[in-house]
Amino acid sequence: MTLLSDTDRDQIYRAACLAISAAGPDRERLYLARLALLLMDELGDAGRCLRAIEAAAADLPTPRMS
Repeated sequence: MTLLSDTDRDQIYRAACLAISAAGPDRERLYLARLALLLMDELGDAGRCLRAIEAAAADLPTPRMS
């Protein structure tokens, strides 16, 4: 498995943040669900997708007001 460089990760994070903002509060959940499904399809490995779903849910922090 190839890992992203820090630069690539930062660029992807920024693009995702901008796309979430552009989707707007009414559609951000739909956007994120669609993005997740598209990325799972690109990954093409059900086992890896399920492990990623579990990892994302593990120790999920509670949102804080800043």
